[in-house]
Order: sequence, then C-alpha cells, then structure tokens
Amino acid sequence: MDQRTVAVADQLGKAYGTGQAAVTALAGVSARFQQGEFTAVMGPSGSGKSTLMHCLAGLDTPTSGKAWIGGSDLGSLTDANLTKLRREKIGFVFQSFNLLPTLTAWENIVLPLSLAGKRPDKAWTNRVVDAVGLADRLGHRPAELSGGQQQRVACARALVSRPDIVVADEPTGNLDSRTGAQILGLLRMCARQWGQTVVMVTHDPIAAGYADRVLFLADGRLVDEMAQPTADGVLDRMRRFDAQAVR
Repeated sequence: MDQRTVAVADQLGKAYGTGQAAVTALAGVSARFQQGEFTAVMGPSGSGKSTLMHCLAGLDTPTSGKAWIGGSDLGSLTDANLTKLRREKIGFVFQSFNLLPTLTAWENIVLPLSLAGKRPDKAWTNRVVDAVGLADRLGHRPAELSGGQQQRVACARALVSRPDIVVADEPTGNLDSRTGAQILGLLRMCARQWGQTVVMVTHDPIAAGYADRVLFLADGRLVDEMAQPTADGVLDRMRRFDAQAVR
C-alpha cells in the first residue's frame, strides 16, 4: 500500500444466510481510496453500496476478501483494537444524525474524544466548529436544532478526531436541497483543503457531482467508475444501467 492510499477494499464479498436462502450483497469488490479524495458510491437499491461502506469501515465483517485502513487489515484486529481504530481513524456521518439527545451540540461533537479519554485540540476543534458554522449553537441540544444544524453537528463530530477517512451514508437524505448542498460543500472542503479521504454512499446524482469520482455498483459488483463527475453525467450513466437491466 503506497503512502497516499488510506483505505483498500480487496475482493470484498458478503453473503447473508446459507444454502439456497443465501443472499449475496457483495461479490468481489476491489477499490482504493486515496488521501484527499472524495469518492461517491452509487447504485440501485440492493446493489451493495452500504454493505461496501460498512465492511470498509469495520461496521460489518466480509464473508471473503479483506478491508484495510492504513496498514491495518480489519479482519486481523481484535474487537478492542477494531473499536479503537474506528474511534481514531474513521469519522462517521449517517442519514439519521445519530446525536445523543441529552448532550449539547458541543458535547456531541467532542464525544469521540471523551470516550477515548482525550482532550480536544482547541485550535483544530475551533476550526471545525467555524467550518460547520455552529459557534453560536454549541450550548443547544439536538431538539433545539434544525435538521441541517444537527447534521452539521454530526459532521463536526466525525472530523474532530482528525480521522484518516470520513464515511458518509446518505448524509443529505433527510435534508432539503439548500441544506444538503451546505453539507456536501463541507465534505468536499474536507478532502480538498484538509486532505481527508471521504467516501459517501448516495442515490442522488446532484450529491455525486460534488465528488472527485463515482464508483457504480450493481448486483454486488463494481460495474463502472467516473472521474470528475457532473450531476448530468451521473444521471445519464444511471439511466444506461437501468436500460441494460430491463433488457
């Protein structure tokens, strides 16, 4: 693995169930994710895109193949070391925000550091808070924040530990288009200005247009890739896949 490669999926396979009832979610997917690169993963429902992300981030265990973060083969780690790696090396952003309702925005943001027994780096934390535009909302609890503000808290929480990779599963799925654009702009800034690796699962061609490249999955396989995507280009590619599936 070269120095710029942050994460690797190596022939990842994932099946649920056994025998005739087995369902294949991934069928030998390989991909590399570079430092400072924003990758979108797209495909129809059931194509395996979320399963790929979960295996890559150590949230699920592949049936075959390997997932690497940095120099670590996730399958070789103990549960304790895998938990430590997820906490220190990976930032997570989900569609449902996943904030703790009894904590303030600030307490939610620094939660990964608190769990690790670490103190926040004041300069870096201030930079993250400024980037997500939450300096005047840090004392508010999630119920006192809009959906967009809650997702910005989730983004700040994902970034506060300076992870090697940020994985985002439909991060704009519960947001209006304007607020979604703000979150996508933030993820793109993370890659371009801060050099972080961002992997985002999305079904939205407009969201994919913010990325540096798009990986297309179908039936658990990597079927295409697009560099420097545009929303129109992604939509056209998806339509072609749909037409091929109908034949």
